[in-house]
Amino acid sequence: MYVGILRSGEARSEIIPELQVISQEQYDRVAKGRSQRSAEYERKCAARWEEEVVLVDGVQTMVSRPPRISPRKNVGRALLSGNVYCGHCGGRIFASTACRSHDPNDRVSIYKCYNRTQHKTLCNGPTTYRAERVDAVVETLLRNIFERARAVNESELIQQQVQETAAQCRQKLRKAQADHSKAMRELTKWENLMLDSIEGTCVFSPEQIKRRMDTVQETVAGLAEQIDALKDQAAESEYAAKEIRESHQRLLSWAELFDTASVEEKKMIASYLIKAVTLTRDYGIEVEFSVSEAQYLGGMEMG
Repeated sequence: MYVGILRSGEARSEIIPELQVISQEQYDRVAKGRSQRSAEYERKCAARWEEEVVLVDGVQTMVSRPPRISPRKNVGRALLSGNVYCGHCGGRIFASTACRSHDPNDRVSIYKCYNRTQHKTLCNGPTTYRAERVDAVVETLLRNIFERARAVNESELIQQQVQETAAQCRQKLRKAQADHSKAMRELTKWENLMLDSIEGTCVFSPEQIKRRMDTVQETVAGLAEQIDALKDQAAESEYAAKEIRESHQRLLSWAELFDTASVEEKKMIASYLIKAVTLTRDYGIEVEFSVSEAQYLGGMEMG
């Protein structure tokens, strides 16, 4: 109903613009965010999103790091939630608070290593990190991204990353279509010769013509598959250009919003842009950006 689709049982209508409240893209993004904040999300994703990481001591270990576009929790003053990990054990780091003095109301935001807190034998790294120190570094990185986004010419960005591939694709498509037309003309010629051969007015036997026709038909079928693949590739290039344009506009809007945004809004922005933040002793911080934004940023040095 939100995106303007009427449903009756299993039957669904096309999108009816007059009834549409939000776009399909916005609806999908919110639905995905709700799913990622559920308690079951990490358990369901455990096997699918396993990856190998190298810890501080050089040991390689397998960990589950499912992607997020929404923070695990929106409450609290810490910037990060659900995407912070320990570089000493590979486990999850969660946001919490600690008393700064004897006053129970005087509390400060911290990040705590789950393994170090609950299973000390599994981790030899620090138990806690001051959130304000970590968040300051992350916010600086995000502001640098926003500044670079402001300096990027959208048209040049699309041309650099998409149009060259699209032009090559169009050139291959034109050649494949020309070859297909040529092969179809040859197939028609041999079909006409087959009739002449059956009537005895052709120098080629029906068997000879049939063999040649089979070869040409294989060529026609192969070219038809190639044309379909190239059309799909061209459509993907157009979609990629749309994605780059939308990513750029999204970053520009976040750049305007970020400094005056609430903590909840900053959490959403950071979660969408950052795949993982790894913390190590003495506040070593490594930031891995999400795939879509890393592709858009196209080789920018970000951390």
